[in-house]
Amino acid sequence: TIIRAYARHCVIELQPIACFCGGVAAQEVVKCSGKYTPIPGFAHFSFQEALPNPPPPLAERQPQNSRYDELIAVYGSSFVLQKLANLNYFLIGSGALGCEFVKNFALCGICCGPNGKLTIADADRIELSNLSRQFLFREHNVRQSKAVAAAAMALNPGPRTVANPMNTHLKVQAIEAYVGPKTETPALFWDPFWENLDGICNALDNMEARFYVDAQCVKFEKPLLESGTMGTSGNIDPIVPNKTRTYRQGGNAADQAGVPMCTLRNFPHLTDHCVEWARDKFAELFVKPARRAMKFAADPNTTITEFKQRAAQAQHGADLTSLATEAEALASTLRLAAEPDSLRKRHACAQAAFNAFHALFRDQILDLIHAYPIDARVKDVAGRDKGAFWSGHKRFPTAATYDPNNSAHWQFLVATTHLLSQMVGGQPRKEEEDEEYASQERSQGFAADLVASLSMPIYARRAVDTSDIEGTTSSSNTDDEDAYSRQLLNAAIQTMETLATNPPTDIQPEDFEKDDDYNFHVDFVAACANCRALNYAIPLTDHDKAKQTAGRIVPAIATTTAAVTGLVMLELFKVVLDMPNTALRTRQVGLGVNVYPSFDADNLIEHRTTETMIRPDPSTLPEEAFEANGSVKREFWTKHTSVAYPNPHSVWTKLPAPEEAALHWKVTDLADWLSNEHGLKLTAWNLQCGVATDEDGKPRPISTRVYPPIEQLDLNKLPDLTLSKPKAMMYLQQTHGLRGSSMMKYLAEWDKYRKIGHLPENFPPPEKSTAEMTLIEILQIKGNLDLTGRKRVLLDGLSCSIAPAKPDDTDSMDVDEVDVEKLAPVLLKLPG
Repeated sequence: TIIRAYARHCVIELQPIACFCGGVAAQEVVKCSGKYTPIPGFAHFSFQEALPNPPPPLAERQPQNSRYDELIAVYGSSFVLQKLANLNYFLIGSGALGCEFVKNFALCGICCGPNGKLTIADADRIELSNLSRQFLFREHNVRQSKAVAAAAMALNPGPRTVANPMNTHLKVQAIEAYVGPKTETPALFWDPFWENLDGICNALDNMEARFYVDAQCVKFEKPLLESGTMGTSGNIDPIVPNKTRTYRQGGNAADQAGVPMCTLRNFPHLTDHCVEWARDKFAELFVKPARRAMKFAADPNTTITEFKQRAAQAQHGADLTSLATEAEALASTLRLAAEPDSLRKRHACAQAAFNAFHALFRDQILDLIHAYPIDARVKDVAGRDKGAFWSGHKRFPTAATYDPNNSAHWQFLVATTHLLSQMVGGQPRKEEEDEEYASQERSQGFAADLVASLSMPIYARRAVDTSDIEGTTSSSNTDDEDAYSRQLLNAAIQTMETLATNPPTDIQPEDFEKDDDYNFHVDFVAACANCRALNYAIPLTDHDKAKQTAGRIVPAIATTTAAVTGLVMLELFKVVLDMPNTALRTRQVGLGVNVYPSFDADNLIEHRTTETMIRPDPSTLPEEAFEANGSVKREFWTKHTSVAYPNPHSVWTKLPAPEEAALHWKVTDLADWLSNEHGLKLTAWNLQCGVATDEDGKPRPISTRVYPPIEQLDLNKLPDLTLSKPKAMMYLQQTHGLRGSSMMKYLAEWDKYRKIGHLPENFPPPEKSTAEMTLIEILQIKGNLDLTGRKRVLLDGLSCSIAPAKPDDTDSMDVDEVDVEKLAPVLLKLPG
């Protein structure tokens, strides 16, 4: 009963609960010292579901004169000294949350047994700003690896730290590396590493890494303890195979509401608006044009054709202006990269940076003022006056004039010049650990020397996009504005055509990296934001604030991290005890307002076969299909069956193939097994073979067809080019037995070479068909997959159909097969 449970545990101090309560109490102390209101009474927390049920035998709960006696009194000695002590856990991240987890693991004796092991992975180095919230680190740890320093502080703080070791028995391995696809290597995190883990504890600060780890946990069926903080708020999500949904399915925090685009584009009124705008300009200047240039270098003619087609469709207005701007950005990048030597590239990049300053902070502002003068009025659709346009949050802007003494101006010029020059190979690109990079070229004097050799760009009025501006009073483009945009677009296309025969290739996009203070990325964002703020008389930002906003960083608070990690440890105990999902808790922490809701962990999302009745289009039905009231009779509705296999199944479900599948199976063997064991007919297999990055920097998977196999042409079978087409067809048919589509493919190749005038002396041997390859060969050759060290592969991209079960009264009827819309992946276990 509850009374007995309280009586049995009333004097016990569990480390995880002490950690949680300590974070809450410490935040109350902070409130007492300032303007915030602390808790005006008692706070009561209950963790009844974390208690083992039934409790361990009394003999198991006897004190052993051990530092773990409090834990033993609740969970028993076998659980604490054997299960917890000998866990093999993976802690990913060693920042604010990671430091707390290292402490909690050490104090609870987790991974401290003879067979225990805690692996800590973090690629970051300690910065001075980390010391206020990542409590394991001291000033002498600055620039050291976070993972290595955290492990050392737990085991042996050293003479420079007045602290005792947390637990000398902790079995810890620190790895200075990030966790992702590129570190799936024998030296780091390959399949045997993941298979041997008992669980994973995340202490990450980005969604990409969270999603990757979540996918690995699904693949290897490992529990994941996910948590995160944002200021005084935090969340805890236990994710357990076959018990809860995954992080991707429901654990990620809700996205923050965005700023309206029209506010960022034309009407900022907060410093954060300027920083967000500057972050967007970073992508427009240093990422998207570079990616387009790389795409152009790979296939110039396709890019030119696309621009010409779009130019024909964009006749006038903002669409034409936008297309011209995009084309000019690409052409400008190509011109910079095509400069013959680094000295001329550097000068061209400086001129491009100077042009960018005037385009962003002079020309765009003048265009906006022309479209909406200071006395502009807002009118509704009926033409009624609704008041002044420049009112409320709309600030009337002022166009910039470059001032060599204005720090925002010259810092923008310096940062933009260096970033453009790195992008097109005009200067050596920054190495990761180089803290002296361009140290002599960051001053006001350097900027002044640049400006002395640059020419002032001429202002030409352009259109303003008014599509998302309420109460717009501006007219469409003038003929002069359209003519200028058309001229700019044609000149850009001409540049592309000139460079198409020998496109520049030394181009590299500057992917934004917030944690490197010497790569000019945050320098650009801060300077660009401040130039924007000066246009609108908005308070300026500084380097650190720009870094936080542009990197979407909310600094961790020690009180929140302590409270969150304490609750995570309780979930770890439940996972190790194999408690049902009704005992697992998804929790939220709100230290600022003292709200601590908890919910049952999200249940599995199960895919089931469902039937849906679809109402037909009434216009296609005969008169007898309608009821008297005009509704369609049910017998004329069509039934759609959405099939899941297995029925039901979850994301954790897999179809394990036999062990011999990895040794010698071909696609036909896979198809036979699916048919015989599961009643499935393999209809297609599109295997992911890589990932492409689109212009916005987002990854997009690329697939190749495996089944049905594509016929591979043996070009040695081509007829003589002197034959007529009918005789060539007869030759293919009689000599090689080709018919139908196969013959037409060979005939098309023959016709291509006949137009060229000759056949090559030596044709390459035909590529091996996927029908002849083993599954291993398909994964390696078609899927570009390195199988070194891999123990399991999930065969995704399979398409199957299945014959639904026949009703009892339709034994003699043929039932059409239906496509399986939700199919669990096939698990292929590879030999060691």
